[in-house]
Amino acid sequence: MVTTEKHTFAIDSAHDSVITHVNLYQDMARVARSYTVNVDAGQTELSMSSLPNVMDYDSLRVEGRGAAVIQGVTAFKQGLQAPDETSPLLDELKVKKAKVGHAIERCKKAIGAVDAYMGNISVEHLDISKLGEAMDIYDTTEEKWDSKVLELEEELRAIEGQIEAEKKRLKESGGNRQLRTVVASAAVSQAHWEAGYDLRVDLEDKERTVKLVYKAAISQQTGEDWKDVPIFLETALPTFGLDPPTLGIWALSHTKATRLRQTQFVRQPLGGKAARKQMADPGEDFIQPLTATVSSEGYVNATFQLPGLTSVPSDDEEHKVVIAELELPVKMAWTCVPKLDTRVFLEATIINTSDFTLLEGESNIYVDGCFISRVDLSLVSPGETFKAHLGVDPTIRVTYHPRTDKVAETGFYHKSIKYSYSQRVSVHNTKPIAIEGLRITDNIPVSQDANITVTLLQPLLPVPVPAAASASASASTASSKNAAMRERVRVAEGVKAQWVGADDKDVDAGSLGKDGHFEWVCDVPAMGKMGLVLEYEVVSTDKDAVIYGLGS
Repeated sequence: MVTTEKHTFAIDSAHDSVITHVNLYQDMARVARSYTVNVDAGQTELSMSSLPNVMDYDSLRVEGRGAAVIQGVTAFKQGLQAPDETSPLLDELKVKKAKVGHAIERCKKAIGAVDAYMGNISVEHLDISKLGEAMDIYDTTEEKWDSKVLELEEELRAIEGQIEAEKKRLKESGGNRQLRTVVASAAVSQAHWEAGYDLRVDLEDKERTVKLVYKAAISQQTGEDWKDVPIFLETALPTFGLDPPTLGIWALSHTKATRLRQTQFVRQPLGGKAARKQMADPGEDFIQPLTATVSSEGYVNATFQLPGLTSVPSDDEEHKVVIAELELPVKMAWTCVPKLDTRVFLEATIINTSDFTLLEGESNIYVDGCFISRVDLSLVSPGETFKAHLGVDPTIRVTYHPRTDKVAETGFYHKSIKYSYSQRVSVHNTKPIAIEGLRITDNIPVSQDANITVTLLQPLLPVPVPAAASASASASTASSKNAAMRERVRVAEGVKAQWVGADDKDVDAGSLGKDGHFEWVCDVPAMGKMGLVLEYEVVSTDKDAVIYGLGS
């Protein structure tokens, strides 16, 4: 038998529902909540109130468990209910306050009358033997009235506290201004998380790993607290309403005209300022919206479930949690360009061997337990390599000594002028451990004139092939020459030299050395010192011509 009886239930979500989990995106959150309702056979209409104003109605989804069919879902925002201005209790308290106030005034007048009476007593009207008795009566009378005033003032304070509590109750009778949506899973704005890191490097670590503490700063102001709920952090960026770009018209004409834009973006992704403005009602007392600082370009999809249950109150404050502590393989590198700055900079090349996507965020850098610097890390996917600049390493000292030079004329019939230069560099490792791969970068001048020749004497690196010669060489000869340009030349024990970029497979070998940049790659023992020498010559076949740039 089919029944046509219709039932109606009204549920207050603030008290009658449980938030089962939260998927937190960079600028919004997907909140899932559960209701338990027992319904009879027939048609039942459920009204679920006290949901956040900032809810995105288009994202609403309602599911049920049991032998029932959901025929439709609608959502709307309730109007603000005007709070009650007064109540019988408030009226009664106001009367009691007035009565107590009048009683206090009467007591103070009585004390004033006693004081005035005692002030008018003179020795002519009072037997000296009665003076002590009169003072005792005065003290007793004053004490009685003082005690009465104190009791009444305490009673007045209690009544005023009751009045404030009743006023607050009446004000709240209008409902929560931020929880007026009636519809239970939906997306809300005014919630976000951003990534942060602690990167800890131990230079004595034999395993060659770094510890990366992956943290999340969560904040939300949706109007309701998230109490003891599972939270899933999402790295994906929802792109509701984002259309692909469209090409405009690229017109050619003999008449000069304004060129049309080549690309057009039709709509803005939901989650920015426009979306937040769309969700907010004009005139409502919303807190200023948050600005998301985490960006996940490329639509990287990853979900992090925080361990256990997490509580995040709607207070617009950052609540920090640890996502994971990762041990990642690292290769340390020290670099110095002493011609410009004799400080040695430390850099870590790290491989993200974890399953975690590292979002853009600020990282605190610790080396050997000491805070060194604060840097910004870029987006890093699992398996990707990234670099972190770890600041200056003061335990490695580099000295760039004054350059020495000589000038001489050469040739018998055709005079040339030759400039000879020598540059010394000293390296001192004050660490109790050896360092490998210290790169000291320098350069030699590059000739822009056919009459000027620059020759590198020390370190003796292969000479770059001129463009004309490279074009006319056979493929095998060019390949052999390119391979030679990538080789490191042994200079001394623990020191090799190469053109900058020689160990980068993506760099064209034919371009190596043409900018004059080279580097020493040094392995410096613990507490060790080493000296490096750069020698080069500049020869001009026109001895009277000025060579510009020699002093650089």
